[in-house]
Amino acid sequence: MLAVQQPPSFQPWPQPLQQPDHALENRTVQQPSRPPPIAPTPPSPPALGNLFLSSCPGKKVRLEGPVKGRGGICRDVEADFARIAALGVCCVVCCLDDEELALLGVPWPSYAAAAREARLDVLRLPMPEGLAPGAPQTFDELLSALLERYTLRGVHVLVHCRGGVGRAGLVGCCWALRLGLCGWIPAGVYASRREGEVRAETLGLVERAIGVMRRRRSLKAIETYEQVRFLVEYVEFLRSKEGEA
Repeated sequence: MLAVQQPPSFQPWPQPLQQPDHALENRTVQQPSRPPPIAPTPPSPPALGNLFLSSCPGKKVRLEGPVKGRGGICRDVEADFARIAALGVCCVVCCLDDEELALLGVPWPSYAAAAREARLDVLRLPMPEGLAPGAPQTFDELLSALLERYTLRGVHVLVHCRGGVGRAGLVGCCWALRLGLCGWIPAGVYASRREGEVRAETLGLVERAIGVMRRRRSLKAIETYEQVRFLVEYVEFLRSKEGEA
């Protein structure tokens, strides 16, 4: 006869080695402190407005045929100003007088009407071809007003002459020098000079400005000795103005 083995009696689970600490129930749980508020980021200074250089809007030359291998140009002043305004330009600096505008097929009344239609301001700064503005002080007053009203507020400006390299390039160099975009001469480095002598520091700064303009616009930018001499005089004027301040 087969005997049936009885199952072992129930054994409880072993007791935990450590009794729970009931004192924890009465403890206050400390909430994590809030992170300190983030200080607002100060507004960044506005970006400088760009300076564009171009030939005369609406320019019409050599319409009878090529001259010395150069073909004719027949532009529309209204279309040119519309494209200029589309770039974000708000002011056009014109380095031509009425006679030269008419010679290029853009008489001043038509030029001014097209600028108004495109809602562009026009600053007249006429100078003869190959030459420069008058006194550096008078020119600096106009340039300072241009910078304060447009460039320093992030508004673009366009400068043009006939081809956009000589007179317009000269204004572009002065614009860059006035903003310090080509560097400057540290105080105390400026040595005294004799009458008619060009200091090496001045000449080096002018060469940098011309180099920037020729890389950015054209190798022909700044075409004549008179234009280089004006840049030298303008740097000397800015240095004297700095000394007075």
